Amino acid sequence: MNMFKPYENDTESTAIEDLTLENQTDCINLYGDLQITRDQHGLQIAKELQALLNAIIAELEADPALPEKIQRTPEGETDNPFS
Repeated sequence: MNMFKPYENDTESTAIEDLTLENQTDCINLYGDLQITRDQHGLQIAKELQALLNAIIAELEADPALPEKIQRTPEGETDNPFS
């Protein structure tokens, strides 16, 4: 696992199999798909996910000025080039 630093920049991302965590300075986007199987491999995957979530939680808890809820500007829709 690489050294993913939550909320640090708008360019970093990391992946666990087909699940991607994408950094932004005001949010973390998760997308993709992840299967945690009931075996040693599944345990390893679960621990990787836990470590990333623990890092996100620690970063949020360390912010003394953490707002109740931020207002995010939705990303613009892209016109379908095939229509």
